Amino acid sequence: MKKTILGVLFLATATLASCGPATSVEESLPTDSEGNVVFENVAITYGNPITGSDGIAMRELVRRFNQEYEGQINVTESFISETEYYESLLMTIPMKRSYDIALVHSYKVSSFANKNLLHPIQSIIDDANIDLKAEDYISSVYDAMYYQDALYGIPLDIHTIILYYNKTLLNQYELEVPTNRAELIAAAKMMPNTSSGGYGLPLSTTWPSEYIYTTALYQNGGSEIDEEGNPNYANAVGAEALKMVTDIVHTHHISPENVSVDSDLMLFNQGKAMFHINGDWMINSVVENGVDFGVTSLSKMFTDDADGATADSVAARSHCFVLPEGRNVAIKQQAAMVFAKYVTEHAYLWAEGGGHVPASNVARATEEYLALPYHHDYGDVDDFVLSPSSPYYYEAFSPVFSRVTTALSDSGYDAMSLLTAAEAEGNQLVEEAKAS
Repeated sequence: MKKTILGVLFLATATLASCGPATSVEESLPTDSEGNVVFENVAITYGNPITGSDGIAMRELVRRFNQEYEGQINVTESFISETEYYESLLMTIPMKRSYDIALVHSYKVSSFANKNLLHPIQSIIDDANIDLKAEDYISSVYDAMYYQDALYGIPLDIHTIILYYNKTLLNQYELEVPTNRAELIAAAKMMPNTSSGGYGLPLSTTWPSEYIYTTALYQNGGSEIDEEGNPNYANAVGAEALKMVTDIVHTHHISPENVSVDSDLMLFNQGKAMFHINGDWMINSVVENGVDFGVTSLSKMFTDDADGATADSVAARSHCFVLPEGRNVAIKQQAAMVFAKYVTEHAYLWAEGGGHVPASNVARATEEYLALPYHHDYGDVDDFVLSPSSPYYYEAFSPVFSRVTTALSDSGYDAMSLLTAAEAEGNQLVEEAKAS
């Protein structure tokens, strides 16, 4: 996820040095008369790639936790940029010098677990008698935390792409908020293309095109990978999904050509675009620019079959808490689960600061979350679809992203040629990953 980096970032090397060596698992734990673990000045380290406005929200959540659990548990947080962060995890977990608890994206769980980089957590939750259970979370998101029948994560959120619309422009052209693709295209065509930047739906050729293409793939009945985890998009459905995206530029001409990343957002924030597609994480950026806007779901917006079985599906991801392998001190692991439970159940702060939807049913039922002005228009959480579980998901699917950019940039593109090349590259990357 692309975010603006604010504040002071901790250097990866300093973070690693602060973690120290791992300690062997403790045989016994202090408990009270009811068998609950007693925490006394337990210090744990927490790493994440969260910066920008949602970084501010995360800092506040950590501060509040430390205040509430003063004298019991203290969390020291470190955060660095996303690329550096994942590189540091891959390097330091095998060295047993990583964090006590870490935040990763959902699609990383299977990959990391397959490499024996994560510690399963169900027995830790049970041993500590922590009231942390599946039914308190969005079921599809919680299910994505499993790999080979073992639970490896606790979901913090689900984040997705949404359709932003300019209320002033809709009113000007006497239009309703669209509910399907035909209505979206018709409404966007009412906005006259102008040399000064007026367009119905400017679409960047790059970010967040991977979310958009994946959404189109889902809505037309496709999937990124097959049951064996191999690429599965060089087919008629994959080509149709690509057409649903590129027709916005090449056929309907409601977007200019070759829109650079964030230029589409800039046009919307300047009041020069009727619609804009971006992540829920950009909600505060739009608010700050003063546009009179609303948001709605992208369900049915990338398929001509509005009644199709998967027409409502929208691509999504999740941030989730995991325990890096090797940091196996029982009291620290259980303190980490207390921290994960607290943050997920207080994730209305995360929603307010970063725009995401809490995975916790408890957090979404709070007065604070219910009072937020936009989140309830993102769509039904059951329509948000996480990527299928596979240790090699990213290797199999990521080669398609550059081909989507090519197709958005070239009206004469050959869909099957591009997708076949992407699949070939994906198969090669999967084989290399399995051999490494």
